[in-house]
Amino acid sequence: MAIQLNLVLNKLDYTIHRFPPSTPASVYLHLIDNQPWYTITKTDEEISLVVSHKYADTPENQLVPNEHKISPDWRCFKVSGPLDFSIVGIMANLSGALAEHKISVFVVSTYDTDYILVKEDKAQEAKQVWETIGHSVSSL
Repeated sequence: MAIQLNLVLNKLDYTIHRFPPSTPASVYLHLIDNQPWYTITKTDEEISLVVSHKYADTPENQLVPNEHKISPDWRCFKVSGPLDFSIVGIMANLSGALAEHKISVFVVSTYDTDYILVKEDKAQEAKQVWETIGHSVSSL
């Protein structure tokens, strides 16, 4: 890839939530109150919510018992943008490099840029991988 990207590692911890598609918004919207960054995606199969917090999976925190799934301990890298839609291969380059190192990703795209979440214990390794292929990575 000819383009050099600048990525920024957010200092916050993130949790990815999965709800059944029929879950009323009132069940999970309180999780986004006062959040600096979050994303909600709904499909026919699920609702995915990514929000910055440490979420303990305890019985009192079960929002939809037996159907609410969580994956905690993610870190979020933002690709500095805005990125023009004519630039191709950004996610292929970034995620492909991590795939070679067996680092799983959760990707979120917005109109202006992309975000790549990796598990907390892989964040420094992801940073090193991207710097090795010519991208710069800083922290907030």
